[in-house]
Amino acid sequence: MAAPTAAVHPAPDEGLTELEETIHRGGFWRLVPESVPRVYARVDRPLLAHVETCQRRLA
Repeated sequence: MAAPTAAVHPAPDEGLTELEETIHRGGFWRLVPESVPRVYARVDRPLLAHVETCQRRLA
């Protein structure tokens, strides 16, 4: 069996790890109304790029 490659299991991005930990600790949710469900997608570069694209569209 071949060993996993870096492309399959990329090294964790320290900034993304810190962001995810902040979300888990509640640092993000205090900024949004209680009516917003407390469920979210895993934070990764493609998700951040999608959010940025959407924000630019709204600007």
